[in-house]
Amino acid sequence: ATESEAGDMDLSGLPETAVDSEDDDDEEDIERASDPLMSRDIVRDCLEKDPIDRTDDDIEQLLEFMHQLPAFANMTMSVRRELCAVMVFAVVERAGTIVLNDGEELDSWSVILNGSVEVTYPDGRTEILCMGNSFGVSPTMEKEYMKGVMRTKVDDCQFVCIAQQDYCRILNQVEKNMQKVEEEGEIVMVKEHRELDRTGTRKGHIVIKGTAERLTMHLVEEHSVVDPTFIEDFLLTYRTFLSSPMEVGKKLLEWFNDPSLRDKVTRVVLLWVNNHFNDFEGDPAMTRFLEEFENNLEREKMGGHLRLLNIACAAKAKRRLITLTKPSREAPLPFILLGGSEKGFGIFVDSVDFGSKATEAGLKRGDQILEVNGQNFENIQLSKAMEILRNNTHLSITVKTNLFVFKELLTRLLEEKRNGAPHLPKIGDIKKASRYSIPDLAVDVEQVIGLEKVNKKSKANTVGGRNKLKKILDKTRISILPQKPYNDIGIGQSQDDSIVGLRQTKHIPPALPVSGTLSSSNPDLLQSHHRILDFNTTPDLPDQVLRVFKADQQSRYIMISKDTTAKEVVIQAIREFALTATPDAYSLCEVSVTPEGVIKQRRLPDQLSKLADRIQLSGR
Repeated sequence: ATESEAGDMDLSGLPETAVDSEDDDDEEDIERASDPLMSRDIVRDCLEKDPIDRTDDDIEQLLEFMHQLPAFANMTMSVRRELCAVMVFAVVERAGTIVLNDGEELDSWSVILNGSVEVTYPDGRTEILCMGNSFGVSPTMEKEYMKGVMRTKVDDCQFVCIAQQDYCRILNQVEKNMQKVEEEGEIVMVKEHRELDRTGTRKGHIVIKGTAERLTMHLVEEHSVVDPTFIEDFLLTYRTFLSSPMEVGKKLLEWFNDPSLRDKVTRVVLLWVNNHFNDFEGDPAMTRFLEEFENNLEREKMGGHLRLLNIACAAKAKRRLITLTKPSREAPLPFILLGGSEKGFGIFVDSVDFGSKATEAGLKRGDQILEVNGQNFENIQLSKAMEILRNNTHLSITVKTNLFVFKELLTRLLEEKRNGAPHLPKIGDIKKASRYSIPDLAVDVEQVIGLEKVNKKSKANTVGGRNKLKKILDKTRISILPQKPYNDIGIGQSQDDSIVGLRQTKHIPPALPVSGTLSSSNPDLLQSHHRILDFNTTPDLPDQVLRVFKADQQSRYIMISKDTTAKEVVIQAIREFALTATPDAYSLCEVSVTPEGVIKQRRLPDQLSKLADRIQLSGR
């Protein structure tokens, strides 16, 4: 139904149904919340109350409805709130009823909520006003009179009316509530005084407009209790009034040098990385800004903040596909790699040739290479990785920003350079390995990450901050750590790879349990801590299932992990189907159906992994 018809829908002829049982109450609530007619009924209930009896909830309901109407569009929130508190509801049931006569004294300002009216002027002109239009007095106490005759055009016309005295008082009070910030004689920012509840406890000034420069500066100023989300709002909307994010980035780097602003600048960057990491990933200038900001944190020995930033970058980074073509196999690679499974790490990009095709495609320092041409690179030796990259002229590379682990790798290589020999972890050497993943982090774990007591049922496992970190997180109100970093089973299932994007190598045996009652006073804290935040060392346990079919449509379920290759699935399938043939006689194929009904079959390469992630909805 259109808005004008909504009031008089003909429900005759609809079949009657049984009354819903109490079990359906939840569904009914959901339907009611999503039904626009139902929400109009709630608004009508609020309007029919005497203005004195309206609660804060009633006013919120009215605000939600009224702000969509053109008559209220250019008003501030506080003005709308005040008008909603005093408005009176009026209904004219019949079409053709005269609402106002020509020359009649006006005593209110009114808005049409449903239906439409027609004004006939003395000279014969007509004008139609419909839902959301307003008529009546101006915000003045002077006497005003109606010009023309106003009649309803349809049945059930609904209006809200605000008495002239209230309308005049509220609109004139706006100027008193405004606070204008001036610089060199020009207004650069306007704030409005607001009270968020009737108790008077939550009141203050909220920024409603300003110049781009002044709004940017407000990021590191004190925000009032009624404007707690200014930073988040700015980071979401700056792209509509600034040409480049680096305009904000340059200012933040400049303000970081002021010790009094340092913590506030860091909070802004943490929120930015957490809420809009795509602003950094696709923009080389913003990537350089992030590196420079990290260097500043290192220089000022703000280790806790730096680790938070690195964890946030790792958690928020998305996989990216980069396609490169080399003129020949002999052509040199336009980037330098570090890491490899022999060092207990994945493959990382150390540098990219400036101006190369790789730079243009978005490859950058700190990227971890996850896959090349369908081959898994998360647990591969550096020499093998280089061989694959050199031997292919067409490279389809899946990467992910992983500065957190890249910094660890650089630290490890630096240590090896100093010590003169690579330090490889030993399987039995758990205590050494407990500090192996994140050097320096375990040393001041008390200041950086405190582990709150964990519910034994593992329902609410979180990593909570202590001391300075807790204050930072309380201020930022962001969650950048994995939601369930550990649980009561083995470490194999404890860490979600997607959080940091690095496949784990196999230095630690799967038999190690993780305590279900970790606390900051646990004498084994550093060992347990290693298993929670060590993104390098977790065994590769099967955590996915494939259903594999034979040509005769028999099928078997086979447990696999992300690293299981197509060849390994074939070997398992032969065993499950009790076939006598050698693995070479069989191959794994994907059969799919196109929207047009064409059946396609393709053989999967023997070394293809991540099979469960690749299968299409229309495929077997």
